This record gives sequence, C-alpha cells and structure tokens, in this order.
Amino acid sequence: MASLLPPAKKVSTCVGALAVRDSGPAEPQGQTIVLWPSILADYRIYRPQIEVWRDRHRIIAIDGPGHGESGRSPAAFSMHECGQALGQVLDSLTITEPVVVVGTSWGGLVAGEFALAYPRRTLAVVMLNTPVIKAPDRPSFGDKFVVWGARWIHSMAIYRNGVAKAFFLPTTIEHHGIVQEDFHHHLRQADGAALSQAVRSVLIEREPLAHRMNGIKAPTLFVAGRQDSMYPVDALKSAAQALPNGHFEVLDTAHISVVDDPDAVTSLIDNFLQELSH
Repeated sequence: MASLLPPAKKVSTCVGALAVRDSGPAEPQGQTIVLWPSILADYRIYRPQIEVWRDRHRIIAIDGPGHGESGRSPAAFSMHECGQALGQVLDSLTITEPVVVVGTSWGGLVAGEFALAYPRRTLAVVMLNTPVIKAPDRPSFGDKFVVWGARWIHSMAIYRNGVAKAFFLPTTIEHHGIVQEDFHHHLRQADGAALSQAVRSVLIEREPLAHRMNGIKAPTLFVAGRQDSMYPVDALKSAAQALPNGHFEVLDTAHISVVDDPDAVTSLIDNFLQELSH
C-alpha cells in the first residue's frame, strides 16, 4: 500500500526526538491539523482520516515518544511537556497560524495541554476518548500490568490481543483490517524500554486534566465511546461540561473511536471544522 504521508523527519523536543510527518500545504480553505495518537499505537490509527483529509488540509502526524519511529524520552515526562513538545514541532516547521489539534486518549490530553499553554496557536481542539479524569488512589493492577507488559511482553500475542480487547469493539477485532494490522505491527516492532517509560508517564504519572478544562478557551469537540470500559461516558461528560466552548458527542464505540467507527469520527470532525469557518 502506498505511504500515507511523506517519510518522517525527526524533530528534537523536550520529550526526545519525535517522528513527524507533514503532508505539505493545505488548500486555501483547508486547516492545519495536528494528529497525536493513543498509547501503544502510532500515527496510523488515523489512517482513514488522513486518506480523507490529506488533499484538503495540511496534516502533521506525530508519533509520541517511545512510539512508532520516535525516540525514547530522556526521562519520564508530563502531559504538559508533551504539549510543549507539540509547540516545538510547529516551531520546527515554521507553522505560525493557529492549528487544529486532534488527539486520541493520550493525544487528547496533549491537545488539551497545548491549548492551555498556547491559546493563540490553537484554532480548535478535538479530544477523542480522552481520560481527563484520574482515580485519586494508587494505580490499578491493570494499569501496572499494561506498563510492565509494554516493557517485557509487548510483542507477544497475549499482550497485543489483551490491549486490543480493551481498546476496540469485538466486531473491530474480528474484522481485522489494515488498521488492526498496523496496531499489531507497531507493538511487535516497539522498543520495550522506551514504550514502557511512555506508557507509565501517561497511565500512572499523569496529572488530571479535568479540573483545568475551564481554561481551554478554543472550540473543543469531545467524543466518548458508549462501550468504553475504562472511562465511563457519564464521568467524561461531566468533565467536558467545564469546557467554555465545548461540544460533547457519544459514539457506539469502545476506547478508540477513531478505529471502531472511523467514518463517524471523520464526519463529526468535518462538521466541527465547517462550523469554525462560519
């Protein structure tokens, strides 16, 4: 299959050297859209959206530290530092106009942190299945296992299939498809030490975002999955109500809506972007 985007360039940031793919200038009516994926996945979870958007918008696709072709972060990192790194990527590309930041799970946290740190550089935010809430007690056994497994058994089918079961609907898994192949290939090829460090930073050590959501002034589309077993819709909806300019949508998906129902996600974002221009 032809490459989705031009080859990645490495950009030095505060969270390490990030792999960045740039589709090039957008059409006159297009936007610059920055994509940051979830943990345990690379930019290819956005394959359907990239195929639709790359001829209309400028697509900047980033692999998070320890993921895809990005290097390991020099140390554990915060979500705020990821937002700073996103700003450094834009600086390296000399992008000065406000951008639309689209993030899934981890990526949604990065999008929110970027919007808080750089309000003038943020045209809009799309937070897909984003864990803005965090349990106040100690990390769950499940989270600890995901971190441990990312280090030692990330390439094994038992781990890959277990993560897939938590991330996707059963019908998505049964259907297989190119995005599922991308997902499993990414985990098989990952650097366990780098992957585990990143997953720990996101799952266990992150600061909650919910109590700061009222500081995100840009128009924000927040999408939750009705069948997401990790982050209940009601809790996410309650948190999203703090957004000054927010719009909340629920899809019949699990945790990674962009893979479970790519057409619906693309349509929601397209409509959201159209409203921005009115």
